Amino acid sequence: MNPICRVCEQKTDFFGEAVILKKYNIKYFKCKNCGSIQTEKPYWLDEAYSDAIVDEDIGLAGRNYDLAHKVQAILKLCYSNKTKTHLDYGGGYGLFTRLMRDAGFDFERYDKYCPNLFAKHFDKKRDHYDVVTAFELLEHLPNPVEDIGKMMELGDIVIVSTLLLPVPEPQPNDWWYYVLDGGQHITFYTEKSMRVIAEHYNRHYYGVGTVHIFSRSKISQLKLKIALRFSRLVTKLIKRTGLLASDYKLITGKEL
Repeated sequence: MNPICRVCEQKTDFFGEAVILKKYNIKYFKCKNCGSIQTEKPYWLDEAYSDAIVDEDIGLAGRNYDLAHKVQAILKLCYSNKTKTHLDYGGGYGLFTRLMRDAGFDFERYDKYCPNLFAKHFDKKRDHYDVVTAFELLEHLPNPVEDIGKMMELGDIVIVSTLLLPVPEPQPNDWWYYVLDGGQHITFYTEKSMRVIAEHYNRHYYGVGTVHIFSRSKISQLKLKIALRFSRLVTKLIKRTGLLASDYKLITGKEL
């Protein structure tokens, strides 16, 4: 019997098969309603997460640097640079959190799988934030609606990144984003499935490329496109005072 869709709980059709972790032959299913694609029940996840970051993710540092500029531009241009508290959910080694703090945004980090190497002393301390970010996380979720719901409870603005399925949808062996050798990518989204999630939580949805926003308040789609297209320029023109010096004093008790 085919599983129900993890996103909208509708029926799925068999979509394809592939070998993950170089040893498990598993099935993929496509939702008849929202078009998302998911694996069968992921019994291999404990093994897949024996290392929190897969070896193939050689773009991690560059991606964090790029996303730091994009998020700064979004918050400065679309939200008038007024957000005060921020959380990076599934924040990995803390590199994004450190970059954002250096840029003047009070970010904290949460990740139950990965050690905090770059933003020590700045793990999650609050119950609610103006902004929650979650990058390259949605495709890892076996219960996306539930897990995204936790992010929605934590923040008024939720900014995520994930690569949406191309049209037509590629088979598992024909698209790199399935990341078969890593085994951690198990749920794949369409624009319709993202809108289903937004509607479920009564949020406004905005998406440009790999960046997606679930927001309590409306924003300008044009400003979002400008922020993402010219993120480096926006971050240069609209600045905040960095937190490097104050963080150093907090940690060491000394002036930088």
